[in-house]
Amino acid sequence: MPRPTTLLASAFFTGAGVMHFARPDFFESIVPDWFPDKRLANRASGAAEIALGLGLLPAPIRRWSAFGLVALTAAVFPANVDMAIHDVEVKPVDGTMTRSVGTAAGSGRIVNWLRLPMQVPLAIGVWRIAQRSAR
Repeated sequence: MPRPTTLLASAFFTGAGVMHFARPDFFESIVPDWFPDKRLANRASGAAEIALGLGLLPAPIRRWSAFGLVALTAAVFPANVDMAIHDVEVKPVDGTMTRSVGTAAGSGRIVNWLRLPMQVPLAIGVWRIAQRSAR
């Protein structure tokens, strides 16, 4: 049976991956404008979060799934940097979440910057799961 922290990480990443498909408008609005296919980025990262999150559960693949989640966390980091440096705000417009560049202010701007260091504990957490699984 996986440790509680592994179960929590699995639920977190799997749940986040499911949300990519439940609310694609939100996640596609986070994808930087320079990325050529927002839909592909959303689907690929969502599918990876689901597969790797569930992959934390069976012991034989837990280590590789954890390493995959470290890599995925690093791969999506540029989107968070983009949101912070370009003051991106994601807000509903006509019932769809929409990306607005240069409009984040106040708490929206703070959240964008706080999201950056929050990636570090996530990556460290799944790295530790990988290290424990190697034993």
